[in-house]
Amino acid sequence: MAYNFTFSVNPVGSGDFVVTIDETEASGTTEATITGLPVKGVVRSQISQLVSGTATTIDPVLGHLTDPATSALKTILENDTAAAKINNVATSPIPYYDTDGTLFHRSVCSAGSDNTVSTRYYIQTSWR
Repeated sequence: MAYNFTFSVNPVGSGDFVVTIDETEASGTTEATITGLPVKGVVRSQISQLVSGTATTIDPVLGHLTDPATSALKTILENDTAAAKINNVATSPIPYYDTDGTLFHRSVCSAGSDNTVSTRYYIQTSWR
């Protein structure tokens, strides 16, 4: 099979959004493209879990350009320590600006290309 992802951007009121990403056949370099987000926002948390596959850890990264792990100028939020379960809550706001509301997510699986990963981002509009 080939890499596949589904995503949803769900408004939950007052300018808040829950972004859900479900990936199958994920590897270290596969990438999900998330569209329909606010042009300007704040990432409040990143929750990701390796559901199954060869990998033992994931190290998710979110950026406003493709391949966000390769440059700090592309990265919005990068996990610190790889693990099978990630739960990062921002202690201070993590603002982003993107001209078309498109962000890019990589789970960065430690091994294989048969991994299933589920991820959630909590985002607020603007930089309040």
